[in-house]
Amino acid sequence: MTASPRLPGIEHPDLSVSEREALAEFWGVYEEHFDDITDAVEEDARAHPELAVFVGATGSAERLERREQIRRAIADDDWHPYLARIYEAGARYAEAGLSFGAWFGAGRALRVTIIPLIVDALRPEPERLGEAVRGAAIFVDLAVVTIGGAYLEAKERIIRTQEEAIRELSTPVLELRPGLLLLALVGLIDTERADSLTEQLLAAITARRSTVVIIDVTGVPAIDTAVASHLMHAVEAARLMGAIGILAGLSTANARTLVSLGIDFRSFHVVGTLADAMEGAEALLP
Repeated sequence: MTASPRLPGIEHPDLSVSEREALAEFWGVYEEHFDDITDAVEEDARAHPELAVFVGATGSAERLERREQIRRAIADDDWHPYLARIYEAGARYAEAGLSFGAWFGAGRALRVTIIPLIVDALRPEPERLGEAVRGAAIFVDLAVVTIGGAYLEAKERIIRTQEEAIRELSTPVLELRPGLLLLALVGLIDTERADSLTEQLLAAITARRSTVVIIDVTGVPAIDTAVASHLMHAVEAARLMGAIGILAGLSTANARTLVSLGIDFRSFHVVGTLADAMEGAEALLP
C-alpha cells in the first residue's frame, strides 16, 4: 500500500522491527475490543472537567475511519492519517485554552482500559503479553508526543499573536489633527519593540502625510543609552520622511541620565510636557 503524503509538523515515527512487532501484538487485542475500548475512553473524557466539551457521540462511520487509520499505521506503517487527526486535536485543545496536562487524560484512559484486556488475552503466553504491553506504551507515547507537539506549537503561535497585539496597543500612533501625530510610549523599550514602533511611526507618516510627530516618553520608566539611541533613530527616520520630531515627557531623572550620557538631542525639539509639545507643534504646522 502506498503511504499517505507527509505534511510539515507531522513526523513519521522511526520504529525498529522489534517495536513494530510489539505494536502488532498490541493491535491484535485492541482491534478485537476496539468498540469497547473507544466507549471507555470517551466515557472517561466526558467525566473530565476540561475534556468533556470535546467529546460528542461518535458515529459509526467516524469510528470505522479511526479504526482503519490505526490499522494502517500499525499494519502498513502508514502513520500519517492517524497522526494528522490527533495533531489537529492537539491544536484545537490549545486554541480552546485546555490546560497542558489535561490532554494526557485520553492516553491514561486508553492505557488503563487496554492493559487488563491484554493480560486476560495473553496470560498463557508471557512473552507475547510483555510485547503487547510494550506495544501499548509505544502507541500511547506516539500519540502523546504528537498531540503535545501540536499543542505547544499552537500555544506558541497564540503567544506570538498576543505579544504582537500588546506591542501594537502599547505603542499606538494617533493622529491628533491633520499633519500631527502622537506616539505615546509606555513601559520598557527593547530593540524589538523599538523597531516595531519605528515601523508603525513611518507607516503612519506615509499614510497620513504628517509633518510633525510628538513622541511622549512620560510612561517610560527609564531611558538609558540604548533607549536614547532608539529614540534618535525613530526621530531621524521621521525627519527623512519629512516630519519634524518633538520629544515630550522627560522626567528629571531621565533628563539627568541623558545629560550624563552625552546624548545629543539637537536634531529635534525637546519639551517638558505633552501640553508644551502640542503648543510647539501648532507653531510648526503649516
